[in-house]
Amino acid sequence: MRERKGKYHDKFAEIYNKKCAYCGALWELLPVESFEVNHFLNENSFPKTTEGRAEAGRMENLVWSCISCNRGKYDIMIQDPYENSLNVDSGNITKVFYRDEDFSIKVCDTYQEDKFIQNFYKKLRLGYETRRLDYFGLRLRGRYLREKDEEKKNQLGNALNILIRKRNMIKMTSEIET
Repeated sequence: MRERKGKYHDKFAEIYNKKCAYCGALWELLPVESFEVNHFLNENSFPKTTEGRAEAGRMENLVWSCISCNRGKYDIMIQDPYENSLNVDSGNITKVFYRDEDFSIKVCDTYQEDKFIQNFYKKLRLGYETRRLDYFGLRLRGRYLREKDEEKKNQLGNALNILIRKRNMIKMTSEIET
């Protein structure tokens, strides 16, 4: 699983439609190095034994994640009731976070005062502008794939390439600054 260009990594990505389970960034719009298999409940949530490591590595505890979300949540201990609320496989996370009309990720009203959810949101940088660009790129790519008119398809393809280049420049700049 750790081999980013291995067949198991690719198959795992397919389970999540090649999108980050937390922010929705699409693998095809970012470099392969930008994605990895993530422990939903981090490894420190389990006993430091062989059995604990095996439990942490169970398929049910692994999700597909962009590196930004994975590294952002590395020290977050998700416990009840958040284990259920933030579960990406059940879709419950969409009851905690949503996309607004400007493609921003927002915290649902129910969780506005919840310190744990606010910390999760902040640590995963779900409010960053790059999250909006990633989602816009995802939508633009979908439109490109559906377009039948060759001229419009070329225009959409050019716009998508510009967006990807600019997005990757932002990614490189933010990594240098952090």
